Amino acid sequence: MRYAKEPVIIGAVHLPYYGRNNPSQSVAEIEEYVMANVKVHYENGIDTVYIQDENLNTGPALPETIALTASLAKMVKMEVPGVKLGLIMQAHDGVAPIAAAAAAGADFVRIKVFAGTMYKAEGIRTGVGETAVQYRTMINSPVKILADVHDREGIPMPGVPVDMAIGWASHIGADGLILTGHDYKETMEYLETAEKMELGKPVLVGGSVSEDNIYDILDHCEGAVVSSSLMLDDPVPGSPLRWDAEKIRRFADKVRHYRKSR
Repeated sequence: MRYAKEPVIIGAVHLPYYGRNNPSQSVAEIEEYVMANVKVHYENGIDTVYIQDENLNTGPALPETIALTASLAKMVKMEVPGVKLGLIMQAHDGVAPIAAAAAAGADFVRIKVFAGTMYKAEGIRTGVGETAVQYRTMINSPVKILADVHDREGIPMPGVPVDMAIGWASHIGADGLILTGHDYKETMEYLETAEKMELGKPVLVGGSVSEDNIYDILDHCEGAVVSSSLMLDDPVPGSPLRWDAEKIRRFADKVRHYRKSR
């Protein structure tokens, strides 16, 4: 870990579909869901969390997405002031997540297609990094930007080596980079490439993270985003809770042990 004093661990809380993707989903239920799952992370050792909007959308963020994510983030910051909070939107948009985060007092955003071009199920998406950085400057916001180098839900433009893609995202102005391959082996290859570069900013792994591989990951970068491996195996019907307190506690303890051993 060259660019962080301690490992950066981010819990990802994925929102259910809402609005035009699921008109029957009430805002009150989403609020209950978000608070339950942010708190279970925070109270069991993961103090950095982002809210992940997953509404299906082929273009820029819709009005209900901007309004809801800003409202949810503001609620979380008021209820759990110690949490470091981020936002990510499924929509391909460099402005909306920063606008919502700034309005809510959130700390950071994650942007999936920041530089270059990705071929995805929704079509071809080009990087919104310049737009995001310029907008953040224009509104004088302290919101940090974590940028994916390659979105693993797509295929990068042919002919662009990963070191070039890493350099693009770093140069455009991301505060931290997220590297995730289509499998764990590819992720580690990306990390090895990044380690050879003098980036001057943290690198995190963005997926397929578990307590079994977190030590190996932290040996090569500054942190990780963790989600699926910490979820409940059997959620209680009718309960909004989806993440497992014991799994989170065990994972956080393992990260603490890593800090002490290095």
